[in-house]
Amino acid sequence: MTSKQRRPKRLSIRILVANMFLLAIVITAGIAISLQYSTSKKTAVDHMLSSIDLLSDHMSDSVQSLDSDAKQAVNLLSELISSDLSNISIEHKSSLFAQFLQKRPELYSLYVGDKQENFFQLINLNSAKDTRQRMGAQADDRWAAVHISGDGEKRLRRTYFYSNTFRLNHQQTEKSSFSPTKRPWFAASEQNNIVTTPPYTFEHLQISGQTYAKRIRNTEQVIGLDILLSSLSDQLTLSSTKLINGQEQAFLFNQNGKIIASNITDSDSDTSSYHQYIQDYLGIESKRLIDIANNPNAKQPTLIEKENSPRYYAFITAIGNDILNQQYIAVTLPKDVLFQQATKEALHSTLLNALVMIILLPIIWLFSAPIVRPIRQLQLETEKIKRRQFDDVTFTDSHIKEIWQLSNSFVSMSQDIKRHEASQKEFMEALIRLIATAIDDKSAHTGGHCYRVPELGLMLSGALEKAEEGPYKNFQFANDNERLEFRIAAWLHDCGKITMPEHIIDKGSKLECIYNRIHEIRTRFEVLWRDAEIDYLRSVHIEKQDPSIALATWQENQARLQEEFALVAKANVGSEFMSEKEQNKIKAIGAQEWTRHFNNRLGLSPAEEMMHAEQDQHRDPHNAIETLLSDKPEHIIPRHKEVKFDESLGIKMTIPEHQYNQGEIYNLTIQKGTLTEEDRFKINEHIISTITMLDKLPFPPELSRVPLYASTHHERMDGKGYPRKLNAEQLSIPDRVLMIADVFEALTAADRPYKKAKPLSVAVDIMFNMCKEGHLDLQLFRFFLTSGTYLTYAERFLPKELHDEVNLEEYLEE
Repeated sequence: MTSKQRRPKRLSIRILVANMFLLAIVITAGIAISLQYSTSKKTAVDHMLSSIDLLSDHMSDSVQSLDSDAKQAVNLLSELISSDLSNISIEHKSSLFAQFLQKRPELYSLYVGDKQENFFQLINLNSAKDTRQRMGAQADDRWAAVHISGDGEKRLRRTYFYSNTFRLNHQQTEKSSFSPTKRPWFAASEQNNIVTTPPYTFEHLQISGQTYAKRIRNTEQVIGLDILLSSLSDQLTLSSTKLINGQEQAFLFNQNGKIIASNITDSDSDTSSYHQYIQDYLGIESKRLIDIANNPNAKQPTLIEKENSPRYYAFITAIGNDILNQQYIAVTLPKDVLFQQATKEALHSTLLNALVMIILLPIIWLFSAPIVRPIRQLQLETEKIKRRQFDDVTFTDSHIKEIWQLSNSFVSMSQDIKRHEASQKEFMEALIRLIATAIDDKSAHTGGHCYRVPELGLMLSGALEKAEEGPYKNFQFANDNERLEFRIAAWLHDCGKITMPEHIIDKGSKLECIYNRIHEIRTRFEVLWRDAEIDYLRSVHIEKQDPSIALATWQENQARLQEEFALVAKANVGSEFMSEKEQNKIKAIGAQEWTRHFNNRLGLSPAEEMMHAEQDQHRDPHNAIETLLSDKPEHIIPRHKEVKFDESLGIKMTIPEHQYNQGEIYNLTIQKGTLTEEDRFKINEHIISTITMLDKLPFPPELSRVPLYASTHHERMDGKGYPRKLNAEQLSIPDRVLMIADVFEALTAADRPYKKAKPLSVAVDIMFNMCKEGHLDLQLFRFFLTSGTYLTYAERFLPKELHDEVNLEEYLEE
């Protein structure tokens, strides 16, 4: 059975009407919400661009202030210090430098170095959060003074930790290779102007910063001031939080794309050391961002899509001052955050429209009632038609013209279907009778079988339905259609025999084809009989042998021939099992030779001439020595077409090589019965024809199991039957009923030319043994006996002489 396509969902007309109104509302609201959402998004972008401009101005002002303070401190110190500082104590120098550093936390350290490689530095431990940890300072340390002096291996770095009142808390001493003259800020301070280095990483702290340096007038000393760029990150974080919303990421980077400052506080981020680049962090080329920042007409923001991360937008603007010298600020926001307000407003509008639709829905629902109510009534009428209650179909009135017309059509259609169904049932019954009649005309024996099997099947199924106890007390056909389905299957269970050759169906002897070939063989024995008589006369009258001896030989040969023909004729009947010894004797008898004097290729049909053409090329048709019995090549009837079964039918039957084998010895040596392997397959093939014929008929759904029921009566409970080799689990009760009906009718039928009818007792005994061998259902067979169904059938269809006594007890014992 082919699988059906999944049916699409069906909608109620009331739902359809409501949906039409709702769809109009949804389309209108959708357009309005889309316009509102687009406007809100543009507003969000404009607001963000305005905030970025403010952030840029604020950062520029902050950096200019820091730059001004740093230069002022360096200038002032260079003016105040007019002599060599090496003679001043560390505490005095530290106190002097601290006055400048404590004004702003961004100022990391002040230091002075000379060409003699002496170096002094005062570090503001409060300048950055990691300074204390990196310097090894304690909680009450406020300042760290670093003094480096000495040469070669004796060059030492001494670090003094002071409190806020410049009380020495502790100190450290370690070797150092630091050389101030090799630092960029020292080498660039040959002039008496302030030198500003590009941002670089401080050697000891590994933190990015920038140095302001100037040579002290009339000395070889250079004074320097370090600022930490982390202070710019703090300022960037503070400014962006105030001006935007705190969910953005802000970056300050130079023309090379290197990140100078950021508001990112994630400990996993490496931006605190400013070793990363914009392209590494954002996944976009810095040149692209710089081009947008330098082009006032460039479209902003820029959408950035990065693998394994949400999409976000980037805003970019350029700033410039002495420290940054044309640097850039980039601010990124996730797409959802940027358009959060626009999305929220769109959601509110959507919810409002949904509320309006919910309010309108009951009104729409109420106005659709005049359409829906009569259609539902018509649906109920169609259910009556579906249940074939044609007389109960009533007219449904409606003010809607189309529904009124449809109701009239329903009433008219129900009556037409009723008449059509009646004609179809008549046609089906007529078709069944036609097929049964055709089979009856072809062979009266099978015709009676096709009539009696359904009668017995209906008797047994009726008894099962009446059972009030036992294993079949719950068996019932669901309705009359199922009974009709079973009855039709029983009538048609052997309809395939209409395609079977009659001489195979009615084969009553082993040598029978279109006629019984025993007569041809008897004629050959007559030839041998005459040959024996001729041999006697020749011996006496020509060869002058002793007449008494010749007579004894003649009589002995004729007696032997009579005995041998009787044995061949008995074997031809096939009523007894033939042993191997008897088979060999038949072969020995058949080996006797006789001489044929007439051309056996004269008077043949065209088909016979074609079959013998190749065999006669090297054979003399005259004066041939032939055997009494033979298996000749012309006895092999090849198949005129290949036999193949459709896999969907589930047929599992072994197909013999040849269509027929009419060899005389081959047939006479059949061990049991009169059928060869080829004959038996040909007879069994009738069930294939039954399946093929019935499968092509367009049975209605209530009769869909007719092909199945009609094709299972040759199956066995043990799965060794045919055509599908079904077992007990696969055989239904109706299947098993037809199996018993088919066998019982065949055993007791008195109109078969190839066997005698069995009395009741013999038939029951045979079927009981078949049950024990796994052929039939033993439980159902016992019900067949105890319910008296076999007697009811016998009284109606069997001759009185077959009604012998049956001892049921021996078949009911476990």
